[in-house]
Formats: sequence, C-alpha cells, structure tokens
Amino acid sequence: LAAATALCENRIPEAESLLREHLKQAPTDVAAIRMLAEIAARLGRDDDAEHLLARCLELAPSFDAARQNYALVLNRANKHAEALAEIDALLRQDPQHPGYRNLKAVILCRVGDYAPAIELYDGVLAEYPRNAKIWMSYGHALKTAGHRDRAIRAYRRSIELDPGFGEAYWSLANLK
Repeated sequence: LAAATALCENRIPEAESLLREHLKQAPTDVAAIRMLAEIAARLGRDDDAEHLLARCLELAPSFDAARQNYALVLNRANKHAEALAEIDALLRQDPQHPGYRNLKAVILCRVGDYAPAIELYDGVLAEYPRNAKIWMSYGHALKTAGHRDRAIRAYRRSIELDPGFGEAYWSLANLK
C-alpha cells in the first residue's frame, strides 16, 4: 500500500490523502483505519484518533495492535480507567507482552498507583535491561513514590545505556 510507505516516510499529507481515498472504496479496511488513526494522533487530533480506533475495534475486536493504540490514545486523553480496561484486555491474552506491561505501568503512574507500576517496570527491565527509556520511566515512578536512591540508580543506568539521552540527565538533575 502506497499509503503505508508514505506514512513510514513521514509524508503525512500524502498518506492521509491516500488512506482517505482508499477508505472510500473499502470503508471496513481496519488496517487502513488504524493507519488513519495514527496520522490523526501524530497531528494531535486525538478525538479523531480515538473515534477511528473505536471503529476499528468495533469491526475487528481481536485487532490487538489497534487496541494497544486505542489504550495509548485514551491515556493521552486522560481517560485512564478506559485505557486500563483496554490494556488489561490485552494482558489477559498475553500477560508477558513487554509493551503491554510497560504501557500499563505508564498508565498506573498517571493515576498515582506507583507500587504496581514499579513492579511492572521491575519485570520488564529484568527481561530488557538495556532499554534506556524504560529505565528513565522507572526512575520517574521510583522518585514520585519516594524511593530517591533507587531513582538515582535508575536514571544513572538510563544515562549509562544512552549517554545522549538528555531527558535522563535532566531528571537526575531535578532530584537535587
């Protein structure tokens, strides 16, 4: 699909135009609907993304990638309970999926439920110890939960893994 290529190459207007044209001919093409939702999310049109992904799941309830995107969009829209419901549905099918566990940890942190989020991060990092971004997120959760020394170690590990990761430096510096 030319639209997928355009989207991968970040040619957003072209991808959007191609997808809209395609969906006129195939209005139930869930892959195309999901791609259009991704474009909407990239452009900050979160309501559009949310509606498109809801439609996608209405047509294809087992489309896990769309459900994960839907949970992300719901979380961005501060619809945390709905986002958790979607991610929990995914985790019931695949409880060890690192992306699902990471997203659940992110959502839990957004609602202030740090203990289970930290536990999820611990598990993901045990399996993927070289992911600087997850180490940084883990540091944020630890810091906010009052585990300053552990947060410092997490931020330092993030920096060690990716010395150019400015956000990790900034997070460490903000601990004072």
